[in-house]
Amino acid sequence: MKTMIWCLVWWLTWGMTAQSETGPVPVLSESTFVQSMPFPAAVILLPPGEHAVLVEKQTQRFYVYGTDPVTGGVTRVVDTACSTGEMPGPKQVEGDKKTPEGIYFLIDEHLEKDLTPTYGPRAFPTDYPHLLDRRQKKTGYAIWIHGTDKPLKPRDTNGCVALENADVLRLSGYVTRYVTPVIIQETIQYADPETIATQETEVTRFVARWLRTHLTGTGREFDALHLPASLPDNRDWEIWAYHRRLAAQAGEPFRIQISQLGIFQYQDMYVAAMDFELIQGQVHHLMGRRRLFIQPDDLGTLRIAGDDFQDLDRPRPALALLAAEAKRLLGSR
Repeated sequence: MKTMIWCLVWWLTWGMTAQSETGPVPVLSESTFVQSMPFPAAVILLPPGEHAVLVEKQTQRFYVYGTDPVTGGVTRVVDTACSTGEMPGPKQVEGDKKTPEGIYFLIDEHLEKDLTPTYGPRAFPTDYPHLLDRRQKKTGYAIWIHGTDKPLKPRDTNGCVALENADVLRLSGYVTRYVTPVIIQETIQYADPETIATQETEVTRFVARWLRTHLTGTGREFDALHLPASLPDNRDWEIWAYHRRLAAQAGEPFRIQISQLGIFQYQDMYVAAMDFELIQGQVHHLMGRRRLFIQPDDLGTLRIAGDDFQDLDRPRPALALLAAEAKRLLGSR
């Protein structure tokens, strides 16, 4: 295990905690992966006990990956046929009969009693279109993984991912709402363990720096972590920083704890998703599942391309939600 000289943030299987002005900021450590076969390049880090779904359009295959309890490496636990959209290419607009490509998350589970026969005995909605899709003016909705009421044929849906009914029922045991990603690609790419470990270290260090900046940094330093098109609203930072100072002056500085960190990759985009908890004194508030879209800039430096909480009932910017929660915590004391 390599020591990170700059580290102010520690990360363990159970989570990561950060503390503001008056205390240390947590740190992330490097994981070691051991596996004889190459990893799917899309799965950089799985949260403990969780799984990832991968869909390959070219071969019409559907995979579920988990963590091998012996080696700690990523291992395939499901390999079966699927059917994607009739039309080739990533989804762009409603009605184009294309399946999206990228990193999405399964956000619900519908039982047979709530479904029409078309969807078989089970359905799992995805969060398409996500934050970046909406910025790119992509449209459409109700992209699900579901069963069927007819023989499964390749490329035979309106954009969803269809499975045999026995397979979609089996999927229930591998899905956690807002935690389980479904990564859809034309062709799945694979990477060796050393490459995956290097990427994990790079992204976890970036997440550590992002956490530290929340609690000890300036607005300018926070902006510097973002791509120009994704800069946060300065007013949200000012509100957060104001309440951060008040908490420190009261002798109970804010802390942030994250857990269930997952890191995934599609093309040049990483997604880091985590349970995000704001703490003051003995009061802990789990704000939800926070997701960072992380992308290299023109010089290859990682920057934030998007930042949101995955709870669809709260579409406000993540920093605005954090500032509001800080104000609420202070007001409740």
